Amino acid sequence: MSNNSACLPDGIRTASLEPSRANLNYSLGLPGGPYCLGMARTVVRRLLAAHGLADMAELGVLAASELLGNACLFTPGRDVSLSVRWRYGVLRLTVFDEHPAHAADVGDACRERRRQALATLEAVVDACGGICGLAAEGPLAGSRMWVVVPREAAALYARI
Repeated sequence: MSNNSACLPDGIRTASLEPSRANLNYSLGLPGGPYCLGMARTVVRRLLAAHGLADMAELGVLAASELLGNACLFTPGRDVSLSVRWRYGVLRLTVFDEHPAHAADVGDACRERRRQALATLEAVVDACGGICGLAAEGPLAGSRMWVVVPREAAALYARI
């Protein structure tokens, strides 16, 4: 049997493929039901621990759970995606859903209801020095929700 390392391009060592903050960059497709929330919480906790961010696990798990719960509540039975990334010294969690498009007046009311459903998460994230957001995706159906928090947010969250 041949050595697999011969298939790697020159200059890439397998040690560089170990989990680190620099390569925390995952996107997961999830079925759109509440049962996926427990799995997502477990995955987020394990990813953060594996990439040296275990101290951010509680806040990351809360954010992922609330964002996904919002997607499941407002877009039942539709697939969702979760992205977990570390960029520029902040943890970024983003959820995309397949929420149907609305007429402008109905869309504004729907976004307001979704924002209200995220109010507790938004207050916690804001208190920790982060950002929580919600946006409709242009002319296509779907919504994007996100949380961006710096590493220091984990310590602040532990004190809340």
